[in-house]
Parts: sequence; structure tokens; C-alpha cells
Amino acid sequence: MKAKEYLRQYEELNRKALRYKSEYETESEKIDAIGSTLSSDAGMPHGTGISRRTEDKAIRLADAALKWKTAELEAIGKRQEIFDLIAGISGVEGDILYERYINLHKWEEVCVLIHMSWNGTHRAHRRALAIVQELLDNRV
Repeated sequence: MKAKEYLRQYEELNRKALRYKSEYETESEKIDAIGSTLSSDAGMPHGTGISRRTEDKAIRLADAALKWKTAELEAIGKRQEIFDLIAGISGVEGDILYERYINLHKWEEVCVLIHMSWNGTHRAHRRALAIVQELLDNRV
């Protein structure tokens, strides 16, 4: 696997977790809407038990929560794995990798944070990727 592909795995997993979180929040809003509808019909006769439609929404909410939390844990694990690799890289190269692939900053933000020009940052990034590639190639 190429160094950049490896480093970007956390970002991809984090985006996936955010999509699942959004799905969960959408399902949760649907459940909340049902609750507010039920509480506003005071005085109306009610059946006993939960409707099949409400039950289906609750099941979808639970499924969405499980997907979200599973994706979140996967992203956290990958972040830690990448952090452990980056932590062993000293100097500006390690700083660039940390800001770009752990804190997920845009290139402009990375340049400001490490006080380097755009070109200098990208030269150091190329060196950092070479270091990461060497570390990846030497893994058993």
C-alpha cells in the first residue's frame, strides 16, 4: 500500500462515521416527530401497544446507531494506528503528517500551523511520505 493511501484511511473512515451519524440523527428526528404527534392528540382514543410502523422506525434507529458506533470505533482504531506511526517521525515531517492526517487540516492550515511556505510544506511532505513508505515496507 502506498504511504498516502495508508495515511488517508483515517480520513475516509471518519467521513464514513459522520455519514452514519447523520443517518442516525435523521432516524432519531423521525422518532421524535412521532412522539410529538402522539402527545398532541389528547383526548383521542388510543389502541394498545406500539404500531408496526413505530416499531420499524425504532429498529431502523437502533440499526443506524449500531452502524454509527461501529464505524466510529473503526475510525478511532485507525487514527491510533496512524498516530503511532507518525509519532515516531521527528521534525517538520512529523508535524506535517500529524496536522494533515490526524487533525485533518487543509493544506493552507498546515502551512500556517507549521510556519512554512506552500512549496516548503509540500517538499517536506514528500520527504515525510518517503519515510512513511519505508516504515510500511519494513513492517512484517
